[in-house]
Amino acid sequence: MHAFTNSPLASCGQPAVSAVLVPFLLLLVLVAQRCEAQQSPTQQVTTNYGAVTGNLIQAPLIDLVSRVPVYAFQGIRYAKPPVGRRRFERPEPIDQRPYDSHQPAGRRCLQWTSFPSESIVGEEDCLYLDIYVPATYFAAPATKFPVVVFFPGADFKSGGKDDIRPGYGFGATNIFVVVNYRLGVFGFLSTEDESGKGNMGLWDQHMALQFVKSNIASFGGDPTRVTLMGFGAGAMSVAFHMLNPASSALFARAIMSGGSATSPEATLRNAWRNARQLGRSVGCSQEDGASLVSCLRAVDAVKLVDRAYRERIRFLPIVDANITLNAFVKDYPRLLYCQGRFAAKPTIYGYTEHAGSLRYFERIKEVENSKSIEQIVQTYLGEFFEDEDSRVGVTAAVRFQYYRPRSSLSNATRNAINTINMLTDFLVGAPVEMALSGHLKQLRGAPSYATPSPAYMYIFGLPNAPRTFANLQRGPRELYGATYMDDMLYSVNTEGILQTEDATRDRPIVSSMNGFFMNFINGQSPLTLLPINPAARQYNNMSLAYPAGISDTVPYRPQEMDFWNYFVPDLHLELNRTSWASYHNAREATHFKAATWGTTTLVVLLVLIIVGLLAAFFVYRRQKRRSRKLSAREGVEFRPVSQDVKL
Repeated sequence: MHAFTNSPLASCGQPAVSAVLVPFLLLLVLVAQRCEAQQSPTQQVTTNYGAVTGNLIQAPLIDLVSRVPVYAFQGIRYAKPPVGRRRFERPEPIDQRPYDSHQPAGRRCLQWTSFPSESIVGEEDCLYLDIYVPATYFAAPATKFPVVVFFPGADFKSGGKDDIRPGYGFGATNIFVVVNYRLGVFGFLSTEDESGKGNMGLWDQHMALQFVKSNIASFGGDPTRVTLMGFGAGAMSVAFHMLNPASSALFARAIMSGGSATSPEATLRNAWRNARQLGRSVGCSQEDGASLVSCLRAVDAVKLVDRAYRERIRFLPIVDANITLNAFVKDYPRLLYCQGRFAAKPTIYGYTEHAGSLRYFERIKEVENSKSIEQIVQTYLGEFFEDEDSRVGVTAAVRFQYYRPRSSLSNATRNAINTINMLTDFLVGAPVEMALSGHLKQLRGAPSYATPSPAYMYIFGLPNAPRTFANLQRGPRELYGATYMDDMLYSVNTEGILQTEDATRDRPIVSSMNGFFMNFINGQSPLTLLPINPAARQYNNMSLAYPAGISDTVPYRPQEMDFWNYFVPDLHLELNRTSWASYHNAREATHFKAATWGTTTLVVLLVLIIVGLLAAFFVYRRQKRRSRKLSAREGVEFRPVSQDVKL
């Protein structure tokens, strides 16, 4: 292994800003200070739809002390308002004149939020994006900058563009675009037919990419150098766009951390069932898709969000290939990756070492009184394996893989760590590994003359980093480790979510993350990330000892990755097949038994009817004969007296 120490201070235990970035950082500050006196408080840019105005703001650099001027063009509309008849429909392009572009900068899409307190925030009319432009561009407009399009959000039901601000190089050395897209029921409700196709949120993102492609040059951006970036649901979104041929043509590079299109929380099956459940909860009990969607369009938007949250009804992207001809997700993502049916692009993959800890502590109350390891496992995984046989079989396999047969409830700390590792691998690690494997498979099969699309990988494992989403949760801090999306807090300016004051402790990590991100966005090789050789699966391990990262050529948790990506799917398939065969055998046996008893009963009834008819026939004949004899006897005994006879 080789440690990367880009600063002489690293040997003293205080890694500083990368030596490669220091001269550039100082130059940028000097240029910004020199030009600041000449800068206007506003700038106007003309798009294809009209003029938009940007305001001068100050964005932090990677030393977290210096500031650089940036023009913020906030609240730019990129699609028609998705309200009224457009609710649950794909976005429609702008065509109105004059262009009503500028809206309040903080307009979120309608959602339920838990921070800072539980409430419903945002509006249904929310398809806007923010564009941040280096102030230096307007002094030298001939310069064209690379473009970063950022998709916020952790779970397809919360988040927005106002969570993310310019800074750390984003918006200062490139054009930084942050996109709102519809969330939850408004972004992903589907009746699995033409009435409710689903995936509206992904189509929103696609339209935003089209807007960027057509207009970013007016802001100083190079439309041929667009990088998609996202964490959590944002990373899953990036993966979906890479798998979609139409979207794939709109960007050149990708950064995705904390998920992929194969994440268990990236797609939803039985979306129609969830749509009906929501409908019943708000008084729309129609069974057919068209009537249900029509009814839901008339329901108050806030009420839909409230009911979906309180009844835990999930709305996620779906595989819509069998629903509509113009599908966004053409097939199951796992098959698309395995079969190489996507255009691999230079990509940085990553995730945090203990991403599952956030989910673990979200539901810890539900497992505090568990009576078995199996009950703990099923509490967290049961929703992903609805079939009883699959749930029992996978639970047994998970217990053996993570808890071992002799594990007991007595060691609560060890069980907590095992559960966190299990959730990290299942929800995040294995899906990222699946996407990476599909990427590397294309590299192995690419012809020698093809332009390479290198893949890079990092694991963010800084357990005591000052910035962490663990601060927003309850639970033992030491068990959280580097939790879900903690790496985002050091990659982009998240002042809209979480603010910290300890710049001294933050600086080395911010420097490391942005060192390789900025180089990658500029089309160069990341500073401390090595391209992954398909034959030697190295990755960059960022730990407390090496905040700048250390290259490791040993695959990361290979047994656990194979367990989730290959063993569990095969086990699930086999259990379903066995259950299906058993079900059919049971049905056939039941039908045979029912048919046998039915035939026997029919035969018995027929015999009884025949016997009855024969008995009736013989009785009838006997009575008829007796009647004739009786009539003859009566004719003799009661012969009329002749009139000639005189009494």
